[in-house]
Amino acid sequence: MTVRVDLIDGGSVIEIRASGQATRREAGWATERARELSQDQAVRAILADCRDAERQNSAKLSAEIIENFVYALERPLPTAYIIPQVWDNTYQASVRNEINELPEQARFFTDRDEALSWLAVAQTA
Repeated sequence: MTVRVDLIDGGSVIEIRASGQATRREAGWATERARELSQDQAVRAILADCRDAERQNSAKLSAEIIENFVYALERPLPTAYIIPQVWDNTYQASVRNEINELPEQARFFTDRDEALSWLAVAQTA
């Protein structure tokens, strides 16, 4: 898996781009890097673009990776998670059922433009 963590939108949005098969190690590294970057008060949102990531072997693992990421942040930030293109409706529903509690500042999207539009509004709220 390839994971990149960068700042976009003038440094106000952390962008995580993932492709291929995610391992816990890579997801952990991306989580830690995003956590470090989120300590900068100029950072106002997070975009996790996983459109090109492969489906995990279990919905439980996918949910665990998402939950670990969202709850690792030291301050709540609007977080848009673009689900992998390979997730069918059944798998997506299974992942959502496995997530115990998704914070109100986190949302799932299938489209990057929709995610960015939501983040633009959520940053100002």
